[in-house]
Amino acid sequence: MSEANLSGRKPVILVVEDQPDERFLAATLLEETGFTVIEAETADRALAILQDRADEVSVVFSDVRTPGPIGGFELARIIGVTWPRVRVLLTSGDAGDQPSDLRVSATFIPKPWRAQDILAWVEAAAGRPDGAGPSVIGPGGKVISREMET
Repeated sequence: MSEANLSGRKPVILVVEDQPDERFLAATLLEETGFTVIEAETADRALAILQDRADEVSVVFSDVRTPGPIGGFELARIIGVTWPRVRVLLTSGDAGDQPSDLRVSATFIPKPWRAQDILAWVEAAAGRPDGAGPSVIGPGGKVISREMET
């Protein structure tokens, strides 16, 4: 169990989304449930935040398509190598972004996502063991595939 859960605090979630309405929706949903949320418009900005505050951040919830040279899959790879205890949830509404592109420990959920699926995953992420392989969340929050299980 994470220190955040032991102390009664909710994990800090870093939401990475360039679309203001979608970022606001995700941040509001998480904040109203008691999480502390940090917002970033780009993966570059998210990495800068993690450089300063990685010890506080438990989960990164990122769109796959972010402006700039680093996309969500690359962001997840960097996080997995640099801050392996930080859990990553990727999302995309673009049919070209396939869960098979996950080559690191991350979870993929297609857009449009359901609030209860995000909340259930984020709640579980704080206690998720390191090294759990990539997974895909389908309708109803069910994990529909898990690759590279340890």
